[in-house]
Amino acid sequence: MSYRDDAEEWSNKYWLTGTPPVDTPGWQALFDQLVNAERRVIPTGLKYVGGIGYDDNAQGAHAVWTFQYAPGSEPAGLYTAGATEHYGAGDQAAMVEWRTNRKNARGKWVYLRKYFHGVMVENTDPDKVGAGQLTQFDTFALELLDGSWAGGRKIRSQRQDEDLFSHTASPWVTTRTLKRRGKRP
Repeated sequence: MSYRDDAEEWSNKYWLTGTPPVDTPGWQALFDQLVNAERRVIPTGLKYVGGIGYDDNAQGAHAVWTFQYAPGSEPAGLYTAGATEHYGAGDQAAMVEWRTNRKNARGKWVYLRKYFHGVMVENTDPDKVGAGQLTQFDTFALELLDGSWAGGRKIRSQRQDEDLFSHTASPWVTTRTLKRRGKRP
């Protein structure tokens, strides 16, 4: 995507239930399923460049599979802005979250969260995610919660297996830091 007139890459990490694929065709199939599911929430102007697969969730684990699309063959997002929404700034993001079965030391629920750049904002309230895209985020979050895609795989935490109970696509835009840059001209 374009951010401050420069091309910018951003990524999402997913930890999924189930046994990791054991070969290149298995990794490619899982990656293709994830990209096809995620493309519904990603705007048409953004493209996928590749993926990396790990069979271990430890910090610093080595990749066992990598893939790069050939230039010109990168799939783009499929989401088209509705009449009441427009592109937000590059460092704005939408957030989806899943409630875990754990509580923190203060007794509050612990959430698993994921952020997405390429957010559409409402024309009348730029602090709100566009209604059409918000619906797509909610559907995507539910699919990751209920395992209705990719052979029943569900989203999970990196550090432990845990039950996820509910999902929410936040209607509010948040900010995620992208690559550090110098001062604006």
